Amino acid sequence: MTDRTRGALLGLAIGDALGMPIEGLSHPNVRTYYKGIKGFRADEKRGELEAGQWTADTQNARALAVALAEHPDDLTRAQTVWHRERGVELRRPTDRPFATSAAAAAAAPLGIWYHATDATAEDTLAWTRGLLMDVDARPDALVAAYAQADAVRRALAADPEALDSASFVRDAVGAARQAESALSEHGATGAVSSRLAGLADHLDEFPLDLQDRCAGTGPAADEAFPFALAMAARGPALAEASLLAAINVGGDANTVGAIVGALLGAMNGASAFPDEWRDGVEAGDELAALADRLAASLSD
Repeated sequence: MTDRTRGALLGLAIGDALGMPIEGLSHPNVRTYYKGIKGFRADEKRGELEAGQWTADTQNARALAVALAEHPDDLTRAQTVWHRERGVELRRPTDRPFATSAAAAAAAPLGIWYHATDATAEDTLAWTRGLLMDVDARPDALVAAYAQADAVRRALAADPEALDSASFVRDAVGAARQAESALSEHGATGAVSSRLAGLADHLDEFPLDLQDRCAGTGPAADEAFPFALAMAARGPALAEASLLAAINVGGDANTVGAIVGALLGAMNGASAFPDEWRDGVEAGDELAALADRLAASLSD
């Protein structure tokens, strides 16, 4: 399980870093300007981040992992650590007038926590709201974050060679609906579960077709997150190929990469990613050690 816990956190960072240079680009522009992403690249368009560096998605996930490792049994204390660890300048922070997938991109440590504890769904939703609302407090964003935490929990226990891909997506529909019900009085719209439900029977389609079924892969909570979860579910045993296929569709590529990478890493372990990715991602050794620290804290 240590390799899978590392895989969830390292996969998130790897996916974020792979998608970073093409964030916001359309699929044609990814092909035109980058000839497709096959490994870490510097951001040649904006010139602000180097190859292997990650964005706010991993910064938030790292802060969340530290908070959960220090106080896995006390939400109030975990919030204090979370705020302390997020007291750094975020790279490309999300600032949109609609619910985004940013909280879902950071949610993998909560999935690890959920898997390793006797927390209930209600507990996990409470911790999701108590922590990740600082990333995006809109109800649909928190629905996506909770559904991703639940998916990581299930991925950690899954056999990727025998995974029923459609059932994995349908279980995510159920998790999203549970969160939407709990958050209905706060304005949850049902968009996340509806989008996921529309993908479950179409996982054999090409990635660009799945993108169309999501009305794009922009940062919205009912676009990047459902697409990313479907891409992880359709090729669960092919970590490298599935991650690159998802990222190269374009759109909110770093967030898609973070979500897909976390799920594939949880299913297959960090060892499923190429050595050059594990060695080349920013602070990879630190993130692996943090994953071990979180796992140790949860096993006490």
